[in-house]
Amino acid sequence: MRLLKLSALFATSFFLSSVAMAAAFTSVTIGGASYYDLTTTPTKPVIYGGFAGSCTGDGNSTCDSCTGSGLTPCNKNATYPTLILTITLTADTTLPTNGTVTVKIDDTSVQLNSTPYISGSSLTVKMLWSQICSKVQGGTTDCSNAVNSDLVVSISGTGTTTTSISATMQVITSAATTATYADCPEGTPATANTGFCHFTAFPGDSKIYTDPIVSDGYPTSTSGIDFRDLIFFYEEQIPADGNDPATTVGRITNASPTSVIPVSSTVFPPDVDDRLTGLTNGKTYCAVMANRDLAGNIYYFTPATVDPTTLCATPEPVVGLLDDKHCFIATAAFGSDMAPEVQSFREFRNKYLIPYAWGQNFVKTYYKYSPKYAAMISQNETAKIAVRGVLWPLLFFARLSVALGFWFALAITVFGCLTIWGLYRRLILGENVRGEL
Repeated sequence: MRLLKLSALFATSFFLSSVAMAAAFTSVTIGGASYYDLTTTPTKPVIYGGFAGSCTGDGNSTCDSCTGSGLTPCNKNATYPTLILTITLTADTTLPTNGTVTVKIDDTSVQLNSTPYISGSSLTVKMLWSQICSKVQGGTTDCSNAVNSDLVVSISGTGTTTTSISATMQVITSAATTATYADCPEGTPATANTGFCHFTAFPGDSKIYTDPIVSDGYPTSTSGIDFRDLIFFYEEQIPADGNDPATTVGRITNASPTSVIPVSSTVFPPDVDDRLTGLTNGKTYCAVMANRDLAGNIYYFTPATVDPTTLCATPEPVVGLLDDKHCFIATAAFGSDMAPEVQSFREFRNKYLIPYAWGQNFVKTYYKYSPKYAAMISQNETAKIAVRGVLWPLLFFARLSVALGFWFALAITVFGCLTIWGLYRRLILGENVRGEL
């Protein structure tokens, strides 16, 4: 694993440790961390260490613990006690070559792994994660207890216009050990702060929709570090599985292919792009969901007690009104996915459904339930004729909307329905509707 180096230019200068000084550190480069964040608190960069699973690194770079068999907490950029955290700070002035360098966490000095390197305006310090973890209250050298503390790097001496410069960073670690979440299907109370705790797979075009359910308190987690996104581990169903979802799900491990699902937690419930994309149409896939926190730890997997049939789906091309080539609208009603009627439905979908959240939800619901009914209708000629009859009014509305606009088409449709209802009452039922609409 290459050395993880994330660098950024500070939006504001670090606070100085002396009122008299005018110099400051202005940029930082980090190596040997799971994740590095400058966007949340520009005056206090955050360094994350994720301890989950087991892997052996070279001491200078993180390692991938998402390997091997089974589904256990892991981290694709895992830190470990013997890993060296490297911090390089750049000042806006020349630093004293023989300056005294100190590193403290919670006001306790941290033993450095090597002599600090000072060159011009640059200062590099290195320390083991075991040293950082053990210096906090209740800390341990194996980093099994969480850390959330300030790390202060200072240099003082002669040879510059100032006597001392310091920079403050926040170090946060997470040691994930919880393997699975308590499944929370619709109507079942969810355990708070366990992230997303249920999903159901249903097909789309080259994708699978997951429709995940979230627990209260998101993005806060039980480990004290916020969740960041969702990770889906999945496998393609193969002949050896015998078309058995349980067998396919059973082959999913930490080493299986993954799909990252972005989550925006600025609102609740959070916004989720719940699609597993890049899949092959006509092939069946089964997936297991897990939550990933800001330190990169992946845990709270789908438990083995969940019905495996709900974790599998077969993507298909989208033609017809909303769904794939097996959709009764394309094959049963109009006979071809390229029929003019089908093209009109497709135009309506693209213009009035896909651009809006309610339309997208409608499309996803259609994906979820239509295949079963499509198969039933395709085997019954009477049902095909009935469906075709139902679709003609919808086709008229779709074409009118595309040509004249949705609201104008809706007004014409409502007026037409009221007119037909009035004629029915007068001519068929023999009611006197004079003076009524």
